[in-house]
Amino acid sequence: MIYNYLTCEESEGTKIVTIKTGSDLNPLDVETLEEIRKCVSEGNVKPVIITGSRKAFSAGANIKKFVGLEPATAYDFAKRGHAVMDFLSQYPAPVVAAVNGYALGGGFELALACDFRICNPGAKFALPEITLGILPGWGGTQRLTKILGETQALEVAGSGRYISADEALKIGLVMNVVDDPLIFAKEFIKRFSGSAPVSFGLIKNLIRNYEPEYMKLEEDYFGKVFETEDSREGVKAFLEKRKPSFSGK
Repeated sequence: MIYNYLTCEESEGTKIVTIKTGSDLNPLDVETLEEIRKCVSEGNVKPVIITGSRKAFSAGANIKKFVGLEPATAYDFAKRGHAVMDFLSQYPAPVVAAVNGYALGGGFELALACDFRICNPGAKFALPEITLGILPGWGGTQRLTKILGETQALEVAGSGRYISADEALKIGLVMNVVDDPLIFAKEFIKRFSGSAPVSFGLIKNLIRNYEPEYMKLEEDYFGKVFETEDSREGVKAFLEKRKPSFSGK
């Protein structure tokens, strides 16, 4: 199968997905996510490693596409993204995010949908949507809360601040900080080689269970926030490289 935004290969029984959009920051969109799902779902169920090319795992969505985005289109964007993230989070084999560099916005949400996260010392994580007057739309609010707890998740998502690799390790966001996350991930995933596949899938489903109604609510809110003046101001300010002036409307 031909992929436009990634490479899809198999190594020692593990599927390796490398996001490769043609930009150093690997901007993420629904089409790229759907290619990831196609790669992962092709053939038999196998462990998966997702990584990025160049200097980023993925620095998130292309903000230019948010200019003039209608609420109904924003809702569809969130719903389609959720479908892929849910597919990965429920996939009945280990899924590892090997994070090199930036994992921001949707890129961070993709890493959160994986079972394990490993990063290099230069990695940076953030959900900066709040600084655009919008909010995470691909499960970030729910998955981050489950990992960090309510207080830390609200502080991170509510401020949009960046988390360093060292802090990510300290707060349990990543398992390891290593120079080469992909090489480490290939060795790490071997520890599951003796796990019964059906049992692993059932255990994962029990551990990673979440409240579906709140995922649906996040989709609704993502569409609704594009009705606000603040969302238009936030996106415009980002593209104009200035500080936004939010009105609360």
